[in-house]
Amino acid sequence: MNKVVSEKEFEINYYEVDFKKQLLIISLMNYFDDVATKQSEDIGGGLDYMRNKGIAWVLYKWDITIKRYPMFRERIKVRTSSYSLKKFYGYRTFEVFDKNNDVICSANSVWLLIDINKRRAKRITEDIYKMYGLTEKDNKPLIIENVRLPEKFDFERHFDVRYSDIDTNNHVNNVKYVDWAIETVPIDIVLNYSLENLNITYKKEAVYGENVKSSTKVQKTDCGYIGLHKISDNSDKELCVIKTVWKNKKKC
Repeated sequence: MNKVVSEKEFEINYYEVDFKKQLLIISLMNYFDDVATKQSEDIGGGLDYMRNKGIAWVLYKWDITIKRYPMFRERIKVRTSSYSLKKFYGYRTFEVFDKNNDVICSANSVWLLIDINKRRAKRITEDIYKMYGLTEKDNKPLIIENVRLPEKFDFERHFDVRYSDIDTNNHVNNVKYVDWAIETVPIDIVLNYSLENLNITYKKEAVYGENVKSSTKVQKTDCGYIGLHKISDNSDKELCVIKTVWKNKKKC
C-alpha cells in the first residue's frame, strides 16, 4: 500500500507578505493547513466525512523550519503526506519547493483524532488507515520536543478572540496563536532578524469571545534570539506554548 502524497501550487499574493515582500509565517502555515485539507477532501475523508462521523483532527504539535521565505509573486509547490498513524495520533510531513525544485521550507506535525461530542481522543479506525494508504505497521511517530517555558516573561499583550479567528471546529484556528506570539516580540527583532524555526504545542482550545494573554521572553544567542511564548486564558491556563528561533543571516 502506497502513502497518499498531495501537492498544491501557490503564487505568493500581496496580502500574504510582509514589508520585505516575503511570505509571512502565518501565510505559510495557512498553506500547510490548506494542502492537508485538500488531501483529506480528495480521498473522501474531508470535512463532511468527519462531521458525519462525529470526529475531528485537532492539531497538537508543529516543528517548522524555514530555509528561505518565498517572495511576492513567486510560485511554489507545497507537498504533504501522512507519515504514520498510531492509536489516536496522526503524523504528517510538509515540504515547500521553489521553481528549481529545491526544498525551502519543511515541517513535521502531530494531530489528535477526537470525538467532537465527548471531547476526548478517539482511536483511529481501519477506514482512515486505508484512505491515507497506511497500515497499522506504519506507526512510527515523529518526535517533536516539548517547549520548556521560563518562570518569568519580558513582554505581554492581551487579545480578544474574534469571529474571524474561529475555524470549522468552532475554536481558534491554530495559526492565530503564532500571530499573537509574534505580536509580543520586540519590533526590532521582527524587522531585523529572520524567523527560522517554530516549535509549537497546543494544549487547550480557545473559543469566540474569550480574552487571551500572550507572554514572551527573549533570549540572546550568538546568531540572534530565541523566543519563548505562552498563550493563556483568563485563568492563566496554558492554551499554547511556542519556541521561536530568530537569526541574522548576515552574522551567521
